[in-house]
Amino acid sequence: MVANTRKPSVPGRHKTFESRKSIRTRKTPPKAPHNRPKRSQIRPGGSGSSSRSTVPTTRLAVTDLDIPPENRRLVICDGENICYNDITDQYLAVRLYEAVNWFLQQGFRVLMLCPDYLPRKLIGTEHQQVKIEYVPGIPDGTSKHSYNEALERILLRRANEEQAAIVSERQFQYTYNEAQEVVQTRVIGYTFFKSSIFIPVDPYGRAGPWLRVILRNSD
Repeated sequence: MVANTRKPSVPGRHKTFESRKSIRTRKTPPKAPHNRPKRSQIRPGGSGSSSRSTVPTTRLAVTDLDIPPENRRLVICDGENICYNDITDQYLAVRLYEAVNWFLQQGFRVLMLCPDYLPRKLIGTEHQQVKIEYVPGIPDGTSKHSYNEALERILLRRANEEQAAIVSERQFQYTYNEAQEVVQTRVIGYTFFKSSIFIPVDPYGRAGPWLRVILRNSD
């Protein structure tokens, strides 16, 4: 006869496993609804109301682009930078259309600036559906996709003149000193997934300035 060597079951033996399982399957209880006052009910100052910071502190406030028309900045798009796909090494016309359309749908005026040699490189015809201002005399830096000093200077100069924001992924490392305020506070980065553009609510990171602040002209 073979002796039974199994140890007797100990109560609570699988307690750790069961507790882990319960943690994985446990649903987070819904948060209690916040009775937030409507925007029309929020009054700066006044009796019994606390002072509110002008810096947006919630994602709702940050993504709210309902800026009065008279306070909306002109948006200048860096066409050469936007249409270039650094993975496929191609210039895609659809990206120009998507960038312009995104800001138009938000109610902003858009100026697309492109060097006059760019149409020869574009793949697709979507750029014909948007208004583009072609800049002559820009050297074609075929091996310099991340920077183009001549075009950068024009972008920064126009942004200064028009009090505009710039949509570009350039670092402006060689032209930074020519318009520091623009580079530090008014450049909006972007990301493309396939042909769709995504604009971050925090182009400069969590420290700001936020997208809504960048696009609002307080002057």
